[in-house]
Amino acid sequence: MKILVVSPYRGIGDLIFHLPLLRFLKKKYKTKINLITVHNSKAKFILKGENLVSKIVYGDFNRQKVLQKVLDLKNEINKFNSDLTVLSASSKRLKASLFFSNANTKLSFSKSKEKDLSKYIYNETIKKFNLKKLEKNYKLNSKIVSNKNKKIFLNIDSFHNQNNWGEQNYINLINKIAINKNKLFINFSPRNKKKFLSIMLKMKKKPNIVFTYNKNFKSVLEIIRNCNYVIGNESGPICLGAAFRKKVLSIYNPKTTPKSSKTIYNKVSFINSAKVKNPIIQNKIIRFID
Repeated sequence: MKILVVSPYRGIGDLIFHLPLLRFLKKKYKTKINLITVHNSKAKFILKGENLVSKIVYGDFNRQKVLQKVLDLKNEINKFNSDLTVLSASSKRLKASLFFSNANTKLSFSKSKEKDLSKYIYNETIKKFNLKKLEKNYKLNSKIVSNKNKKIFLNIDSFHNQNNWGEQNYINLINKIAINKNKLFINFSPRNKKKFLSIMLKMKKKPNIVFTYNKNFKSVLEIIRNCNYVIGNESGPICLGAAFRKKVLSIYNPKTTPKSSKTIYNKVSFINSAKVKNPIIQNKIIRFID
């Protein structure tokens, strides 16, 4: 039995939201799943070692040259000769690729008003497979880390940077927590380097601070696995911290970002940056670490 899942969602959290679906399919059909998804999901790194997926292919899901993209995705699907292909989206152009493919059984998710992707994937899985319930298992394999010397992963940007708490706020915070034997990893995307020149200039000489923007994703993933705390803007790294069952504190703005990591791990702590004043946020984070 060959099973293929096509997921066009680009976020790390979006990939994690698919874990209940992937685990259900593997258990039901007693075989590992093939996956076509987006490069930004980092699926090849995140799912490695999960004993869940057989092959992962990064596809091109952008909307340019639509007809060509429909054909390209159809051809990519055909390479798997799958008995069942599940498209976890309702896009007409993606459905066209599935329709013209050679998959024996073709299943696509329906259009919905649900804006929370985690709920959408979960509900559609139950609906399409006529399930009474579905295990909400978003956990990724991790390791137990000693609390003797605290390792803190601080994520200071977000995918569109609309959920960021602000560089100066993080500078003030780092000056408070980068003390004693705390090891602090400051993370932001390389493309956002120019946005954080001040923090780089002020913190680069501190011996217990490491910047991760110049490291590859595999290295960053391993750093998160080895940290006690994952703190920062609600984003992919926060979702990873939740999936690894770390002590996670998420700073979010409900106007731009939902509490996505709460779905992944219900012990994630949240601070609403739209309501809580910056000095109070700083104090809450310090108490969280202590």
